[in-house]
Amino acid sequence: MSKILANTNETMKALKIISDLLPIPSYTVIIICFFFPFLTIKCNTTELVSVTGFDYVIGNDVKDKMEKSEMAKTIKEKMGKDMFDTTAENDSLSEDIEENISKENEESGNLAGLGKQTKDEKTAKILFFVILAVPLLMALSGLIISFTKSKRKGLFHIIFSTVGFIFLLSYGIMIKSSGDVNSLSSLGDGIGAGMISINLGNSYYVATIFFLIVLMFFAMVKYLKKLYQEEQQIREESVEEFYSKEEF
Repeated sequence: MSKILANTNETMKALKIISDLLPIPSYTVIIICFFFPFLTIKCNTTELVSVTGFDYVIGNDVKDKMEKSEMAKTIKEKMGKDMFDTTAENDSLSEDIEENISKENEESGNLAGLGKQTKDEKTAKILFFVILAVPLLMALSGLIISFTKSKRKGLFHIIFSTVGFIFLLSYGIMIKSSGDVNSLSSLGDGIGAGMISINLGNSYYVATIFFLIVLMFFAMVKYLKKLYQEEQQIREESVEEFYSKEEF
């Protein structure tokens, strides 16, 4: 019995040490990830534009980045129009492309803020701001709470990591559910530039995974603490029962 108790105590001490060390590097990595691409737009294997998580937070417009890209210049030279100009065209190919752009922008909620700043697009831009500002705020809050001596740090870490993970997961689902932007793909095919694709960046996956690691670890610690407390209570009751029998 004493050996089991000693092993349990050692396990809890080890978990306590890890719980003090794990959050700081985890939240630091998450914050750093926000300064690297969360979204990349590629033409075949050539990267046209990359958007960091911090770009969304400070409201940087992806449209401006796309308009400055080499592809936008090529479109303007070959089609005699700006990349995001949705006015009427003279040739049938341009009209078909414009129709695809308008249709896709309406259906996808204008992924990453592309196109004209319509009311729906402004709403989408605000939505992306909230979805990515919240995880960054959770990481900063988690990092700060890691340096405090609060007895409820474990609970705070569970809350921060859960919220951060859910919001980042929502962002990924929104991007993935939109698939490739058909309007951009059509433009690429129309000028012979090849297939254009939109992908989530590696830093996005790293940030999401670290939130999940923190969440799973502290959820496990909370569960083990509960079991440990229940075992202690059972042992104390057994000891009391033993001594009460001895008295008789």
